[in-house]
Amino acid sequence: MKIKTFYLGEMMSCAYLTWDEDTKEAFLFDCGGEDLENIFAFLRANGLTLKKVIFTHGHHDHIGGLEKLLQHIPDAEVYIGEEDKEFLRDPNLNLSGFLGKRFTYEGKVKAVKEGDMIGDFQVVDTPGHTVGSKCYYNSKEKIMISGDTLFRRSYGRYDLPTGNGEVLFESLGKICNEYPGETKVYSGHTEVTTLAEEKVFLQMNGLI
Repeated sequence: MKIKTFYLGEMMSCAYLTWDEDTKEAFLFDCGGEDLENIFAFLRANGLTLKKVIFTHGHHDHIGGLEKLLQHIPDAEVYIGEEDKEFLRDPNLNLSGFLGKRFTYEGKVKAVKEGDMIGDFQVVDTPGHTVGSKCYYNSKEKIMISGDTLFRRSYGRYDLPTGNGEVLFESLGKICNEYPGETKVYSGHTEVTTLAEEKVFLQMNGLI
């Protein structure tokens, strides 16, 4: 499996394209802006077919490019945490209303929960940043796509709608203690780190 980072939208949120070099099937994790030309060009240049768009959570800086993406690739399946489905339809929950954008999506979506598999990625419930935040763990590649749950030397906000600090720190303890330390963490806004590094940081600050 290969992985490539794209930075999308006004907040330069990380979107991760993963693909299998044998099948040429690709997944996109998060899609936070409509500046998708580099992604479309990369797919064409490498003969890749985008099969799935998978959201770590429902904030606008992670979902804002969905409609434009589906205009170009209408067959892509859309996945989001069961508890965050309403974020796709509610500008107040997804925060686009505060930006004057009023993002809503009424199309088909596949809701996921703890333990579900999307290809080789296992769904991990990590609420706290939002009620339905998910991480996606690939045991073969030892990578975790963490969205805004865990950053390099930091962690997600919990003062936004449905956020909860106590629950977030429980989620951070869960992923740091239950998954291999060498796991590479691909977050929503920072550079790549590992669970082992972030466990030390969180423990030193008395957070887990």
